[in-house]
Amino acid sequence: MKTKFSGILTLFLAFVVQITIAQEKTITGAVSDESGLPLPAATVLVKGTTNGTSTDFDGNYSISANEGEVLQFSYVGYATSEILVAASNTINVSLEPDNALEEVVLQL
Repeated sequence: MKTKFSGILTLFLAFVVQITIAQEKTITGAVSDESGLPLPAATVLVKGTTNGTSTDFDGNYSISANEGEVLQFSYVGYATSEILVAASNTINVSLEPDNALEEVVLQL
């Protein structure tokens, strides 16, 4: 009986440790330009992973990330921004124009 109780207690403690280590949470927010207009189809990536998403028509996004990871926000014609995931579940970003882009060529 004591062995069963010890085994169950060990499994329970392992489960609690696993939950506390993996602090993955859902981050939501909006990506806009310097004047506050939403940027649809902006890219949001967790740096160093393949976990990413893009913003909807209103510039809103939702992504899963752990505390301490870095989110990269990018959009054509704007400078890439990196923000550390902290305690907050909401991260709103305003991207600044990137003057390095001189022209865009569209091929139809």
